[in-house]
Amino acid sequence: MTDYLTEQEQIELLKNWIKQYSLVILTGVLLAIVGISGWRYWQQRQTKNLTHASVIYDEMLTKHAQNNSEVTITQAQKLYDRYHKTVYGQLAAFMLAKEAIDKKDYQTAENQLKAVLHQSNVASFRQIARLRLARVLLVEQKPSDAIKILEKVDDKNFNGLINEIRGDGYLAMKNLEMARQSYKEALRELPDAETIRPLLQMKYDNLVMNP
Repeated sequence: MTDYLTEQEQIELLKNWIKQYSLVILTGVLLAIVGISGWRYWQQRQTKNLTHASVIYDEMLTKHAQNNSEVTITQAQKLYDRYHKTVYGQLAAFMLAKEAIDKKDYQTAENQLKAVLHQSNVASFRQIARLRLARVLLVEQKPSDAIKILEKVDDKNFNGLINEIRGDGYLAMKNLEMARQSYKEALRELPDAETIRPLLQMKYDNLVMNP
């Protein structure tokens, strides 16, 4: 149709179109600008938060290396309270759990590990939390609860350790057949690390020799 319009008529049509849709166009442009600005602000804020969190995390590790438990806990709690959704905050929760276990405050340890389990987006973190929580439950003589927490697997790279702790749970429940089977699976999965396999092998051998 525009092929049959004069140049002036086409200009008038364009003017009318701009007048009609200018508000929509302007709104779209403004929203795009606000969106980009908001995204950049969010990125800058995230970077700033992570930088600050890393400083507190380094301080926490330094005090832990110096065996300063009180300041370690203070820094870890600060890190968790302010940045619990970040990796640093979740590492702080692990530290708080460890300090609690050292003091035999198992309920606090459970709470911290469950927090990681429910909040972390990192599969390996959730799996480590499950493993440590299961060990705490075993210390509290709750083997069935320990086995149950290990039913869900977040990271299959930990299968060896999962089966070993599962075996410990079955052994505590006097279910020797399931304990033996779990230890056997653990031996199959775990690497030939000197710090891991000897004790696991001994657990398995004791069940084989003393069925």
